[in-house]
Amino acid sequence: MPAKITMSNQQRYSCIMCGRCCRRFHVLLRPAEIDRLKALDWGDEPDVPTDFVVTIHGFPYFRRQPDGGCVFLGQDGACRMHRRFGFDQKALTCRGYPFNIVSTFPGEVSVLARMDCPAVLQNHGTPIREQRRDIEKLVQELRFGDGFSPAQLNGLLRPTVEMIINAARQLLQDVSLTITDCVSCLRALAERTKKLGHTFLNDGNTMQEVMPSLLHSIRSVLDDRSCLDLNATERAYFRQWLCLYWRRDEEVLDRSIKTRLARAAHTAAAIAGFGNARHFGQEHPDLPLRRVQMFNPPQNVLDDDSIWEPYRRFLDVRLECCQFFGPAYYDVSFFTGLEALCLTYPITLAAARCHAAANNRTTLAQDDVNYAVAMLDHCHGRSPALQFKACRQTEQMFIHADRFHRLLFALAKPWKRKT
Repeated sequence: MPAKITMSNQQRYSCIMCGRCCRRFHVLLRPAEIDRLKALDWGDEPDVPTDFVVTIHGFPYFRRQPDGGCVFLGQDGACRMHRRFGFDQKALTCRGYPFNIVSTFPGEVSVLARMDCPAVLQNHGTPIREQRRDIEKLVQELRFGDGFSPAQLNGLLRPTVEMIINAARQLLQDVSLTITDCVSCLRALAERTKKLGHTFLNDGNTMQEVMPSLLHSIRSVLDDRSCLDLNATERAYFRQWLCLYWRRDEEVLDRSIKTRLARAAHTAAAIAGFGNARHFGQEHPDLPLRRVQMFNPPQNVLDDDSIWEPYRRFLDVRLECCQFFGPAYYDVSFFTGLEALCLTYPITLAAARCHAAANNRTTLAQDDVNYAVAMLDHCHGRSPALQFKACRQTEQMFIHADRFHRLLFALAKPWKRKT
């Protein structure tokens, strides 16, 4: 087991028995685990599923009921296995959700709770740091790599990594900044520290003197943002990128020709500005994309900044636990991961706008942001499609300052045009 386990200090989680995780995910099983579960004594309990394994593309999973729920999901919405035998007897995948446990520095792992779980999204229940005993048991059953490589750290020493992360969290927690301004500053911080280079950044004494003035100076980006719109090609690229975040586990597992052709047709329609998000998963808004008017928003779409608290928490927890690069995000380097973290905002904003439009709203509400954050956390660093570098090329396209700010302006018109 790793020598050190770091957990988020701000997240809470207690299961609310909603049953959504028992319907949304295909639960992967280990061979020894299958034998153990088959040997459980259910006594005289009726209708116990004995043939509970289904093989998909060579891998064993829990079988599904006709309504999509796990074969062990009871009519009351609770897991029958949990109710009969307790938490410790369940499959590792079931016991591990909603925790995301990732190798960080050598000999260390960090733990956060996924916000695609409704209880985590609501920050409901017991602080996860108080669940250390259960998490330690999970860690003992998992295998981890050797931690961040020198290439993934961009040559930065650990104190330097922590200094930049603390600076980013300081910006994120600044309540005087709207969420749009905050993300603009975070992108500028990533850009400017990257340009300084690891030799300069690793000089701790110098950086202690420089960092306060650097944080102050990057706010100048707020006065220099573009008020131009995206061109047709850029809009198409962004819609394609959004489609990758809309894809769900169930669709990815189905590799039939019919499904692939249908997905390609739905993606092509969405890229062109048509189609429907619902085609990518049942949890998405059922609304033709042309009605969203993605790049022609009303001026007050971001009227209430307080509704973005779940998204700020998503960013802060990722920074706190170092889960935005390396093993947590497709093995990319520190600065690439930090830039990609900033780029989750336009994805979240676009998804929230689609959800609002499906509910006949132009101004965003809390439900819209909650839906978008859950969608985002479901895929960020875990998408079977986004694991391919070619699928993430749009990140590099929009990280450039001018194009990034034009994207934000196109999605929300959050600042006024200069006269």
